Amino acid sequence: MVKSKLLSTLIITFILLSACTPAETPSPTATAEEKPVETEAVVEVQPEANECLTCHTDKQRLIDTAAPVEEAESESSGVG
Repeated sequence: MVKSKLLSTLIITFILLSACTPAETPSPTATAEEKPVETEAVVEVQPEANECLTCHTDKQRLIDTAAPVEEAESESSGVG
């Protein structure tokens, strides 16, 4: 009984004291030098001043680009 109390006291003391030690910073290791990867340049397209008006007033263009209408399923019958 006395040995188990002594052992648990030592374990708790060890845990508490190990929490107070300063953290070690890992030393840098020799790694391959990373080279930046070249990317393609991004081209920003500026819309014309009246692009919105032109698109929304062209009825055929609106019909062509509109999302198709889907019928909603009814919740009338079935098990569950």
